[in-house]
Amino acid sequence: MTTTISDALLGRFSKFIENTMGLHFTTNRRRDLESRIGDVVKEFNFDNAESCIDSLISSPLKRNQIETLASCLTIGETYFFREKKSFDALENHILKRLIQSRRENGKILRIWSAGCATGEEPYSIAILLSKIISDIKDWNVTILAADINPLFLQKASDGLYSKWSFRGVPSEIIGQYFKLKNEGNYEILPKIKKLVKFTYLNLAEDTYPSFINDTNAMDIIFCRNVLMYFNSECQRKVVKNLYRSLIQGGWLVVSPSEASHGIFSQFQTVNFPGAILYRKDRDKQSRQKVPQKHNFKETVPSPASPTTFDPCLQVQPTVTLPIQTEFCQTF
Repeated sequence: MTTTISDALLGRFSKFIENTMGLHFTTNRRRDLESRIGDVVKEFNFDNAESCIDSLISSPLKRNQIETLASCLTIGETYFFREKKSFDALENHILKRLIQSRRENGKILRIWSAGCATGEEPYSIAILLSKIISDIKDWNVTILAADINPLFLQKASDGLYSKWSFRGVPSEIIGQYFKLKNEGNYEILPKIKKLVKFTYLNLAEDTYPSFINDTNAMDIIFCRNVLMYFNSECQRKVVKNLYRSLIQGGWLVVSPSEASHGIFSQFQTVNFPGAILYRKDRDKQSRQKVPQKHNFKETVPSPASPTTFDPCLQVQPTVTLPIQTEFCQTF
């Protein structure tokens, strides 16, 4: 459906979407918003865009209306092991140390894919964990995958993907963790699917960290290609809540295009080959540059336990392991 909307009305609708869902359509993206309004008009059963927009902005939206808008306005373009350098840093440096610590202390891992879209990201995390933890069936692994778009969540739950989702993925990964279905689609194996829990969550409006939606005490949070759609105020709010959702020593993974934003000041910035990640560390001295090949002690957080930490401050006991810093510098 093609429609033409006045700049004034489009501006009002853009502001409404921003205040309600946190989605920020800049001035140069207004035509992009306009092109999607046709789907909004159709889904809400209106005859024209003007009456549809007037109706939507006249009163607070119910959750099912927000879900419908999200289905029309968000784009879930992703694929397995997207931005591979981040996964390399996770596999070769972060998870190895974390798994070593937890193997002797609880066998618990908690990872959150915030803005999971159609599921390729959390399933990539699940595949990676299955690859490097030989006894994963004996572990208490939580991979929380959340998104605002219910259609994305349904596709993710189905776990069925076309070849387009596997661009750049080695054939042995596909053969080991997927089953070929009809019409050239591939279905994620049940042992991988059961590691991931999909849920609805609005990063701009919902409460987190929280025991209720299981967003507390996370070891690692992926929030990639999500912050770019929020305005600066909403970005700061989301990052603050993600920080609180991590345990002490936990990691935040964002996309390279978002890593340059000045909204991660409370985190320790860590450079890995081809990737920049953010670590929750209250010790401001840890922001100083560490000389190459300098030995130092890094605290590795103990496993999350609902009875041993503050759900807001996430203060937990730690164990200390010696590591080499040849692979990174901290700032």
